[in-house]
Amino acid sequence: MSQAHYFDTPQGRRIAYHKTEGQGPCIVFCGGLKSDMEGTKAVHLEAWARDRGLAFLRFDYSGHGESSGAFEDGCIGDWHEDTLAILEAVTEGPLCVVGSSMGGWQALLLARAIPRRIKGLVTIAAAPDFTEDGYWANFTDAQKA
Repeated sequence: MSQAHYFDTPQGRRIAYHKTEGQGPCIVFCGGLKSDMEGTKAVHLEAWARDRGLAFLRFDYSGHGESSGAFEDGCIGDWHEDTLAILEAVTEGPLCVVGSSMGGWQALLLARAIPRRIKGLVTIAAAPDFTEDGYWANFTDAQKA
C-alpha cells in the first residue's frame, strides 16, 4: 500500500489522502463517522477503480485516521469543509461521489455545494439524519438545554 499524502486546508487542518490517477469522472469515497480511508469499502473500491483505469480519491476527515486533530473537536460542518478543500486541491472536473453512512451525508452536502461537478452519487446506508434520530431524540431536557 502506498504512503498517504497530506494537504493543509485553509482552516489549518491536515488531511491525509490517497489518490489514484486515471480517467474521470474521479470516484471519491467519503467514509463514515469514526471510519478512516483504510476501511474495507474504500480500499476495495479503489482497487476496482485502479483495475479499470479510473481516477479515485479516498481521504480521512480531520480527527479521523491519519488526518490531524481530535475527533471530539470536529463536527459535520468541519468535515464538509475538509471534503470541499481536498476536492478543490487534488481533483478537477467531474466527480462520482460514493458516501458510506455519515459519508452519505457528506455526499449530499457536496451535491448541494458543487452540483455542476457531481456526475454520479452513490450512498451506502446513508445517515443524513443520524444526529436527530440517533442522538437528539434520546437526550434529556437538561442535555438539550
